[in-house]
Amino acid sequence: MEPKHKALPVGFRFRPTDCEISKYFLTRKALEQPMRAPNVPEECHDIFTRHPRDLPGYPRETHWYFYCRKLDSQVIPNSHSIWKQTGEETGVLDLKNNDTLVGIKRPFTCVDHEEEPDDILLSDEDEPPRYNWFMDEFSLPLTVSETDWVLCHVFRKNNEPESESEEEKETFEAESLDLFIEKDGNVLPPSPSPP
Repeated sequence: MEPKHKALPVGFRFRPTDCEISKYFLTRKALEQPMRAPNVPEECHDIFTRHPRDLPGYPRETHWYFYCRKLDSQVIPNSHSIWKQTGEETGVLDLKNNDTLVGIKRPFTCVDHEEEPDDILLSDEDEPPRYNWFMDEFSLPLTVSETDWVLCHVFRKNNEPESESEEEKETFEAESLDLFIEKDGNVLPPSPSPP
């Protein structure tokens, strides 16, 4: 199945938190429950062999979310996968529910570094901006569901220095980008923050 680009209305962006990815999107997919969200990730079963520049919406988009089956090293040999696990698994905790484990996150990095013939630089030339491609694979712990569904978040980061610190960005995103609040099965818009 070929993924498609879904445009959101102007002023909106889809950036669920790790907890929302695990607790809402992935759990509902695994348990085959309906989802009431403005943007539900699509399935892309070849994500581990697909370069991010081949994803829908590239180059304008910098974040993608896809459901797929867990990466099986016997099914996809390392020679065909362009993603390499770069860190250890970490638990995704639900801070609002006594730090309950709701997911497992594995970080990957794109290791496909194709050089273009025109990329040769002389010593006095400026180096073009380089992007680092990353993917976080979210799976459910056995205490939630025994499933092979995972949700992959593919994103890029520019290596150039940025004017805004990472801490400022995370604070802004945490305060202003709540995706939804579920109450009695209904999806509500984010509540206004107190003054």
